[in-house]
Amino acid sequence: MEDIKKQIDIRERLILALDVDDVVLAYNLIEKLAPYIKFYKLGLQLITKDGPRMVMTLRRKGLKIFYDAKFFDIPQTVYNASYEAARLGVNMINVHALGGEKMIGYAREAIEKAAEKMQIERPLLLAVTILTSMDNKDLKENLKCNYDVKKMVLTLTKKAKDAGADGIICSPNELKLLRKEFGDDIIIVTPGIRIKKIKKDDQKRVLTPKEAIKDGADYIVVGRPVLQAEDRLEVIENIFNEIKAGEQCRKKK
Repeated sequence: MEDIKKQIDIRERLILALDVDDVVLAYNLIEKLAPYIKFYKLGLQLITKDGPRMVMTLRRKGLKIFYDAKFFDIPQTVYNASYEAARLGVNMINVHALGGEKMIGYAREAIEKAAEKMQIERPLLLAVTILTSMDNKDLKENLKCNYDVKKMVLTLTKKAKDAGADGIICSPNELKLLRKEFGDDIIIVTPGIRIKKIKKDDQKRVLTPKEAIKDGADYIVVGRPVLQAEDRLEVIENIFNEIKAGEQCRKKK
């Protein structure tokens, strides 16, 4: 895992979430921001609207892709879906950790076979722990779970890692706990990154880019703070500066 981490360029630590409902806007964003941002997240809406073609566009430009489909189904169905996603040549694929170890193991097997067949680099397999829109109250009321978020994230991470996941997706609030437990032995991708308060924000567990990197995130996923900015390039450069500052703080620990 350390070899993977050494290959992470600082300008790839920022993953831009293309969470827009207009395909034309998405392509325009890619065209304008490609010189500055090298990693892009395709979520369920864009995947459904124009997924494969958008992946090809990103690949032609030499950009990296996080295929954020959050697969969660019976193991064989997840195997099939993961196989097809990996064949597209994406760099990250995710599944829900709640799907269980067998499902995660099937996803790992699928992407390995697809990468071997296509003779491409295997995408990282990530497991979604608890969505950043959920908190302790949600776990108790909706999942009837007696664990708090941190304990649940820790439990799911252990199971995902044992099943073959390269890493996990968690909120910034669980970073310190996971780094203490696993050290550098997992990749951690962290959404819930905010520069300032955003109206109608559905994220409940958030931190700044500097805080997230300092606490152990390998990659941060940012959407609205960039997409809603009046000067996107200024915001992007500020985020990169925060990432650098966070890395420096992390090295001093």
